[in-house]
Amino acid sequence: MLMRNPVKIAAVVVSALLMIAGLKFGVSWRDAATTAGYSDAARAAGIGESHKNGAENPTLSLIAVGDVMMHIGQIWSGYDAKTGRFDYSEFFNEVKHVISSADLSMANLETTLAGAARKFTGYPRFNSPDEIADALKDAGFDVIMTANNHSLDRGEEGALRTLRVLEEKGLTPVGTNKSQEDREKPVLKEVNGVRIAFLAYTYGTNGIPLPKDKPYLVNLINPEIMLEDIRSARNEADAVVVYLHFGQEYHRQPSTEQRKLAHQLIIGGADLIVASHPHVVQPGEWVEVEDAWGRTSKKYIAYSLGNFISAQSFPHTDEGVILKVTLEKDPEENLVSVVRAEEIPTWVHRYREEGRMKYVVRLGKKNK
Repeated sequence: MLMRNPVKIAAVVVSALLMIAGLKFGVSWRDAATTAGYSDAARAAGIGESHKNGAENPTLSLIAVGDVMMHIGQIWSGYDAKTGRFDYSEFFNEVKHVISSADLSMANLETTLAGAARKFTGYPRFNSPDEIADALKDAGFDVIMTANNHSLDRGEEGALRTLRVLEEKGLTPVGTNKSQEDREKPVLKEVNGVRIAFLAYTYGTNGIPLPKDKPYLVNLINPEIMLEDIRSARNEADAVVVYLHFGQEYHRQPSTEQRKLAHQLIIGGADLIVASHPHVVQPGEWVEVEDAWGRTSKKYIAYSLGNFISAQSFPHTDEGVILKVTLEKDPEENLVSVVRAEEIPTWVHRYREEGRMKYVVRLGKKNK
């Protein structure tokens, strides 16, 4: 689906300003199709095609989803009174074949795993059973973003326990840190000879202050620091993926502030920007970057992937997308490009069964 003219015009205006910095806009569009492929306009622009026809260039497939929420109804939907245990595997059973199909998959966990002693609660301060981490691992996720406005819902100890639980489950957290040393090291993953650095940041923590002696605990959005992080990460990686928790809730178009920051980070060296927080899907955007040596590479910005799973009932909050991108490395040029980006629509099916609510992520668009 092509973006509407007002958004295109805005892109042209920003493009004129950013061309000075060596950034050129490609086609801006949200692929409203399913896994079948691209629109004619996207194909005509060469989106989804490799720079070279040779198949020898190494590639890496990456999947990203939006917010994994845990409202109170979801928490108790997975409880078995007979065993006293929680199980959330059915949340993702219908999409796990998609999630696990990528080389790496990531999600934003918008709750804490602070333990039963701190009480399980939903909105406004979330704390969920550890079993949601089991469900994410079982679904095929590898990297979990923990920098969001609910990172400190159970304070410092809750944030630290969340990190421990995720690591114990074999998941890699990004965006919150146990120490300054951890804060300064990018999370690195290498697949098929392509090394990726992951960074994550949030606009804030709902007014809960960071501990004065632990400013490293949650990565907050600060363009100057973020650009330095990207520069540092590029010294160790072929490509840099940045996950942002920002934007205005329930707004279906990115704000000027979102676009400005995303473009700053692309110019600063990010290859893929993925974001959430609005709880609704916002259009994505392709950009083409030309470096000082005249080499060009394609980048992609996903301004909001919406909710992956939640119990929210505001319009469009039961909709999300699974973003699947392919990164290709040109060994000769030592350059990585996003050569394909596909948005696979999902929705949250909520229904009552045997006296309790059920929540299941389903592929496709919800029948209105």
